[in-house]
Amino acid sequence: MSPSLQQRFQTIRTLGLAQTAWYALYRFGLRTGHYRRSSPSRREVALWVIQPLWPLPDPAALLALLDRAAQTALRREAEEILRGQFRMFGGALAPIQLEPPATPVHWSEYERGLADWGATDVKLIWEPARFGWAFTLGRQFRLTGDQRCPAAFWRLFETFDRADPPNLGPNWASAQEVALRLVAFLFSAAVFADSPESTPARLTRLAQSCVEHAARIALTLPYARAQHNNHQVSEGLGLYLAGLSLPEHPSAGRWRETGWRELYRALRSQISPTGVYSQHSTNSPRLMLQAALLADSFARREGRAWPEEIQWKLSDAARWLYQQVDLFSGAAPNLGHNDGAHILPLAPGGYADYRPTIQAAARAFAHGPILPRGPWDEMGLWLRLPPPKKTAAFELLETKGFVQQRLFNPDGPGWASLRAVHFTSRPAHADQLHTEIWYAGHNIAMDAGTYHYSAPEPWENALASTLVHNTVTIDGLDQMTRAGKFLWLDWAQGQFIKGEPGKGLLTAIHDGYLPQGVLHRRSLSREAGPGWLIQDELLPYGVRPGRHAFTLHWLLPDWPYKLEDENTLRLDGPKVTVRVRVEASTPAGAPGAILQLIRAGETLVGPREPSPLFGWHSPTYTQRLPALSLRFTCEGLPPHTFTTHFTLSGHSRAPQKRGADS
Repeated sequence: MSPSLQQRFQTIRTLGLAQTAWYALYRFGLRTGHYRRSSPSRREVALWVIQPLWPLPDPAALLALLDRAAQTALRREAEEILRGQFRMFGGALAPIQLEPPATPVHWSEYERGLADWGATDVKLIWEPARFGWAFTLGRQFRLTGDQRCPAAFWRLFETFDRADPPNLGPNWASAQEVALRLVAFLFSAAVFADSPESTPARLTRLAQSCVEHAARIALTLPYARAQHNNHQVSEGLGLYLAGLSLPEHPSAGRWRETGWRELYRALRSQISPTGVYSQHSTNSPRLMLQAALLADSFARREGRAWPEEIQWKLSDAARWLYQQVDLFSGAAPNLGHNDGAHILPLAPGGYADYRPTIQAAARAFAHGPILPRGPWDEMGLWLRLPPPKKTAAFELLETKGFVQQRLFNPDGPGWASLRAVHFTSRPAHADQLHTEIWYAGHNIAMDAGTYHYSAPEPWENALASTLVHNTVTIDGLDQMTRAGKFLWLDWAQGQFIKGEPGKGLLTAIHDGYLPQGVLHRRSLSREAGPGWLIQDELLPYGVRPGRHAFTLHWLLPDWPYKLEDENTLRLDGPKVTVRVRVEASTPAGAPGAILQLIRAGETLVGPREPSPLFGWHSPTYTQRLPALSLRFTCEGLPPHTFTTHFTLSGHSRAPQKRGADS
């Protein structure tokens, strides 16, 4: 059996027969021309009306909730959009480019590889055409009545409608993109309905476009089911909302019920009993919760509710996401795939702030707020969440054995986490025993993020590698076998073997390096000061362990630094000083540890042979910022031990109180 054929069988075994069969059905539909015949490029001619079901908040309530800083930030972002720019993936300003880079052809041609996307990374084409910026215009219009906002929306909608005919061009290739754009259209139809800019002709054409979008989503549901991720969630959401909002269309009932069923199946199968989402990241669970929140808001309008099983899963997922968030800043660890998605930007704070979502999810699914009242509650106003019940969310959101557990340090405003996962769904990154350290809202030991899925070498989803995570690599190998841009085989499995968060101790192992004859065990514990102690033990496994190169990596902020001695690095950040000291214990006669400090792919200290991947941090998709990679490498036979001390000092404001019943 050839290696390639063997890998194919291993892939089928990894993904499972159901997912493989759905994907095969999708490919069959492409190759036979079924999808091309079933999605012709013609505009809807029947006259349809969008029923504006989207709940709109009282402007006075918005004014009472949003402080001057929040209103100023909203006005600034709206002005950027009025000038034709938006925050690409929540990061840098980019033009709202809605015209495809080349003459558009049928979407199936791109999927079959018969047409060029027109960009190295098609997400750069898709993102402005999601119309996520329309939520900012809608928020500003609802708050101020500024008629420039609906005027800008209609101008840009007509640009898209003219340049991207139904089923032609890259913006119709992904049904998920189509679904998220449909959601933005339905929001805009409601929030701008009373504006003089929303003429009957414009509203009719928007309704026709929504029909075209819903038909495109319904066609390729096999692909969404095959992915076992947020494709199924977002496409189910799009169909459900279309079915409710276009009640006169003959397919409305089918769209509504199919969409609800897809959502139910996705949430039931993709959320584990402990609230962990199938896509191992922090951004993907947020997308899932935002979709569930929006579906829940519409469902309440028609007297529908989630089954109790789904309600509890969503409650658990809200608890899981809450446990990841740093309440000083609202940010979360840059865990797993980060594609820059933020499908419901209905509150201040921007892309990086998770507090609006965890607050709304706690209120909707766990029966009470988890944060005190604040600007993040704007999302709840837009979703018309019911008043809190007597049971506080905090009582339902207590730790329950997460794959990423964390410890708080009573001696200072900080926390640290240790990741150990027993995978039952596709891993995103090879990041077993990755450790995060946060202090006063600063991410001290951080995850590199994603940067790009598709880019020239070496950047094609390269930050998924073990090498750039805060863990130990052996001989420069990943913990798992990479079989594609998004596919890992031979999954490394992690396990917590000792967890005493109350005593400030977590210990876990993973088996990814057993083929090399090594078991990796890591302990995370608190130290006074405040500080953290991380001990990595590389233990012999098997009868004849071999000689290896063991490398410990820490990704640190790009702050002024000083190497105080051969083992200690000092960083001076905003109101915080960090010292990182690493001690290596090697067998007698083995050479000592070699230190490297790398910034933005360039060596600052140590041997000048780094990978260009080291010393970078990607806070959101397509954004790459310098960071400091601190690496210690030892060679020899196991056992081997690295001991890392993080000592932090400084001061900061207190975080939001946990479990508030505001």
